[in-house]
Amino acid sequence: MNNKRYIGVTVLTLVLFLGLGARLFYVTVIAKDEIFTKAQSQIVREIIIPAKRGDILDRNGSLLASTTEAYRVDADLDTFRRLLASKGKTPESYAAPLAQILGEETEVMLEKLTSDHRGIIIKRKIEKDVIDRLRAYIKEEGISFLLIGYDNIRYYPNSSYLSHVLGSVNIDGTGVMGLEYWYDETLRGVSGIKIAEVDKQNRELPYSEVVQTPAIDGSDITLTIDEKIQYFIENLAEEAMEKHEADSITMIVSDPKSGGVLGMVNLPDFDPNNPREDRTQEEFDAVTRNFAVNDSYEPGSTFKIVTVSAAMEEGLVDEHDHFNCPGYIMVNGVRVNCVNRSGHGDQSLQDVLRNSCNVGTILIAQRLGEEKFSEYVDAYLFGQKTGIDLPGETTGIVFEEENMKPIDLATSSIGQAQTASPVQMMNAINTISNGGVMKPLHLAEKAVLEDVNGNLTVRALDTAQEHEVIGRDTADRMLKLLYGVVGENDRSAAYMEDIPVFGKTGTAQKIITDENGKQGYSDDEFISSFIGGAPYTDPQITVLVIVNNPKDAIYGNTVAAPWAKEIFLEVEKYLSLN
Repeated sequence: MNNKRYIGVTVLTLVLFLGLGARLFYVTVIAKDEIFTKAQSQIVREIIIPAKRGDILDRNGSLLASTTEAYRVDADLDTFRRLLASKGKTPESYAAPLAQILGEETEVMLEKLTSDHRGIIIKRKIEKDVIDRLRAYIKEEGISFLLIGYDNIRYYPNSSYLSHVLGSVNIDGTGVMGLEYWYDETLRGVSGIKIAEVDKQNRELPYSEVVQTPAIDGSDITLTIDEKIQYFIENLAEEAMEKHEADSITMIVSDPKSGGVLGMVNLPDFDPNNPREDRTQEEFDAVTRNFAVNDSYEPGSTFKIVTVSAAMEEGLVDEHDHFNCPGYIMVNGVRVNCVNRSGHGDQSLQDVLRNSCNVGTILIAQRLGEEKFSEYVDAYLFGQKTGIDLPGETTGIVFEEENMKPIDLATSSIGQAQTASPVQMMNAINTISNGGVMKPLHLAEKAVLEDVNGNLTVRALDTAQEHEVIGRDTADRMLKLLYGVVGENDRSAAYMEDIPVFGKTGTAQKIITDENGKQGYSDDEFISSFIGGAPYTDPQITVLVIVNNPKDAIYGNTVAAPWAKEIFLEVEKYLSLN
């Protein structure tokens, strides 16, 4: 009997050992890789280290956009469900305190915690003081379903300042508007990765080896924008908006020698720190459009600088020519009125520009003809993208030479029937200001990348090609004529004794669409503008002012020119314009 019991125990023990051996063989040999992977997934955390997005600076190094370190919190919902089961608690018991710490609504937090997903983002862009409170709560409660990772916050220290130029980024830090979008690849850098072993509360184990690939930060970008000039044109734009009860205001200041934009403002504007606010999609789309780049308008009489300079370059007109203006001109049976319906009478070339005579300008255009006129329209980059480093640039609308009729030539020459963008008009005045050579407008000057060893790599961002549109002699003569329009004309609202300003005003009826979709000219909505620069002997800056639908007056000399004068006066305190 004892022998039988002994044999039974021995056999049972042997079976157990064989089973354990087989299990051990399975675990250590057959399934070792699978088991190791499962174990690693429970104790190893892979954390993305986001690259710091490059800063955006003005030409003097003032900070316009930057990135600060932040955190994000994710939830492992499988772990969360096991926690609830083991402790007999409800999701509400965690949702309320988490919502309070993270500044969220309890209902929103509860919805996230009860999601059907395995994991979910609880919140991003969290600052350190909030994370410190969250860590204290995690330690106090002994919970492990919350994962704290790295994140970044894009910060625009001046709120709405330069908003249409800077643009903004989305929740993932990717540029979606303005320079942030255009130079996204340059700014964003390359994220790193950190792999470490953690305990059940997701704390790094101090004895474990950490594998880390450092992030490569993005390049800093230096703009041509001058912070001081930008500030005061933004203030002037706000004053103009209020005074004229305008629909919108656009102001641009540039350096004609380099094509660099010193200041650009569009109103209404937005705060890139929170561009959507409570806006509908339609409101958001409207307020974030950069009129200076994305939209075109009929420039009116400011376009006459193109017509006259082209005819002068071709030797078809000079300062000694005279033109008779009876108040209108008939073009193939169509009457085109002059701004002075009773007529200007005998007009010199200087008078044509100073009095903004439509008849005189059309007579000049007729000397050019459709082919040559179209040739210069193309050379001045109208009807095409200029290449400015901002997204969504419009081409405007111009007549194709083969489709241009005499009436089209007439109306186009005085800035009607064709459309241009503010950027295109600035390129035109800059060409005349720069000896006939166009250096297209741009905003970014250089990108600076610092590597992990502190070495700097500087890359030029202004890649636009310059080209000659008119000769220097023509450009100098045009500047003298435009100086006669403003600097030698005390009836001009931009006239100043001490600053030799040159320029041209424009007044254009707005094109509107009626309820039936038919387009036509408005009888009571206008665009008033001024374009020019100073000093005319050696232009240092050029200025464009556009007031869209002013309610108190309509003429460019009454509405836009006074604000241009204010810009010249302010710049004179900063740069010499004598």
